[in-house]
Amino acid sequence: MSQDTRTVRGTGRALRRELGVPLYLNAYALMLNTVVNSGFGLLYWIVAAHAFTDAEVGRGSALVSLMLMVSVLTQVNFGQALIRFLPRSGPASRGLLLAAYAVSAGVAVLGASGVMAYCHLALDPGDPLHVSLPFAGWFVVSTAVWSVFNLQDSALTGLRSAVWLPLENGVYGLVKLALLVLVARTSLAEGVFTSWTLPVVALLVPVNLLIFARVLPRHVRDAAPGDRAPRRSVLLRYMAGDYAGQVCTQLSSSFLPVLVVSLLGAEQGAYFLPAQTVFVAMTMLSLGITSSLVVEAAKDEARAAHYARAVLRRIGVTVLPAAALLALAAPWLLALFGPQYRANATLLLQLLMVSTFPRVVVSLYITMSRLRNRTGALAVLQFVQAVGLVGGTVLLCGPLGLDAVGWTALGVELVLALAVGPRVLAWLRSDRAVPAAS
Repeated sequence: MSQDTRTVRGTGRALRRELGVPLYLNAYALMLNTVVNSGFGLLYWIVAAHAFTDAEVGRGSALVSLMLMVSVLTQVNFGQALIRFLPRSGPASRGLLLAAYAVSAGVAVLGASGVMAYCHLALDPGDPLHVSLPFAGWFVVSTAVWSVFNLQDSALTGLRSAVWLPLENGVYGLVKLALLVLVARTSLAEGVFTSWTLPVVALLVPVNLLIFARVLPRHVRDAAPGDRAPRRSVLLRYMAGDYAGQVCTQLSSSFLPVLVVSLLGAEQGAYFLPAQTVFVAMTMLSLGITSSLVVEAAKDEARAAHYARAVLRRIGVTVLPAAALLALAAPWLLALFGPQYRANATLLLQLLMVSTFPRVVVSLYITMSRLRNRTGALAVLQFVQAVGLVGGTVLLCGPLGLDAVGWTALGVELVLALAVGPRVLAWLRSDRAVPAAS
């Protein structure tokens, strides 16, 4: 047997061992899901940049971001609650998931209706965010559907079945892209928003059939005898603190495109879009790994610190090198959208990629807080993070333009990493008597 053959077989055995550990299997599935989502997302906006005017892309991205923001805020953070508590809910898992669907969709309808009433009645017809009544109705429906669509992913993650997510979101990305090409050849007024939201409706039925007919029954069958849903007081307290933090987080994510359009105009909103898409992708890569950490540590709390060290090693060889590579490749990546994107957003993208490094420390602190059900402290951190980012962008956009977002993000993440770093380090060093995951 040749040396090359032995090397290949050894690598294959090591890979099978790695994927045989649920922590790593689900983490890699979530990372692959992020790559699929982000790849199709970037391709989607590249096509949109060439098929629509800069103003149309800026308006479309702002409306999509507005829908995402309303959806996340009206989910009352059931998504994170499902990831945290489904692993140990046993026979009560079905009821917990159905309650999450019902509450989130109902509140989404109310929230989206209020936002659309403001956009239709209070904004001047020349405002980029003014909407017609028919579009307002579709926006409300889309927001409710998106909420359920998003909770599906959280449910599959919490049920240790994240391997289905790349397939689900890969199909969504393909259909979304095909629909964008189709609407670009028509006179549809809101082609960007429609192509983004319409495919979600078609995916609700098959994915929920998978969850309720296959994944949930297996999860209940394999549950430990003591597994049960959290007490209502525990769940509500966890969600209250986490929701407060999530409200703040949305000010530093979904609201940013809306803020950029309001401060700098629709064209600058278009240039901001690819940089934010890449940054969100890097954030989601880390979140995928830490979400798997939450699921496994929730089932085996004594090994939480050891799982965290294993996860940190994998972030160090995947997420951080990817961020460095994207920072170097920023000019050529943005050139795919057009020369105006490269000219206006290269430094912004590079600064956002550099901010990924201190953000890893903050992400680990967030994970630690969720595992300990200390969502109040988490809310304070996310409040500081949001106020710093939004406030810094508003103050610096005059002299720095679009780059204000990048400089502010880097500064905020550095300050927060220094503040929480000692507690994260103490957590990673704790309980070393238990053998660590390899």
